[in-house]
Amino acid sequence: MHSRSVIIISTICVAIASLVIFFVAVVNGWFGAAHWGSGAGEFCEAFRPGIIKQPANTWSNLSFVFAGLYMAWQLTRNQFQKNNNGISRGLFYGTFLSCLTVLLGPGSMAMHATGSDIGGFFDMLSMYLIISFLASYAAKRFFGFGAFAFTAMFTAILAICIWADGQPYHIVFPFFGVTVFAFFVGVTIVFETLNIYIRQFNHNSKWAYASLASFGLAFFIWNLSLTDAVLCNPSSLIQGHAAWHTLDAASVYCLFRFYVSEHHA
Repeated sequence: MHSRSVIIISTICVAIASLVIFFVAVVNGWFGAAHWGSGAGEFCEAFRPGIIKQPANTWSNLSFVFAGLYMAWQLTRNQFQKNNNGISRGLFYGTFLSCLTVLLGPGSMAMHATGSDIGGFFDMLSMYLIISFLASYAAKRFFGFGAFAFTAMFTAILAICIWADGQPYHIVFPFFGVTVFAFFVGVTIVFETLNIYIRQFNHNSKWAYASLASFGLAFFIWNLSLTDAVLCNPSSLIQGHAAWHTLDAASVYCLFRFYVSEHHA
């Protein structure tokens, strides 16, 4: 087996395993009762009968699964081999990022399919996993850390996020987990800026702009699609929050392309 095949095989295994666990958990009620009752919380789409309470908001998260699989497929085919960076040349970081991107899908699906507190935790956990990677990978490249230090940093950030998830503090955002998540987004941006202007890594900057544009459009639609907002139509299967998921998946993919465009002399 070609050594880089481990990237796509690992990502496929994570996709299948996580989706199977999600379906089994939903069917057996392992996520618990809906916290939102029969409403839609702040995500507009009305609950529907059956095991999937919000179908549009749930199935749109498959965008993350497809994005992660496509990233892994491109890496396996050595499409970015000419660029000298940890993701395009190695196995660890590319496999890790592809798998975490996939997990964003079932994590958010758990919340929208059930409306439960446990489902909400898995939604946040998937976000904590991806920001732990992004912040650690940005710092790793700035300081020149190896895989062991990266893994230790990733674990520490993830632990902080999970700790914050259960705290009652209301700083900037009503939910402290979101506050800490936003903090590490800021950390990532700072280190990526330092990587560009201090470390002077070469990138194809169009992918960074595309990632920001996709996320900005997603955030704009998200705000207009909250419950009772101008674009909210609870009975429709066309949901702005579903567009938020799809555009966020596109943003993560564009960020991946920014990473693999990096070249060290």
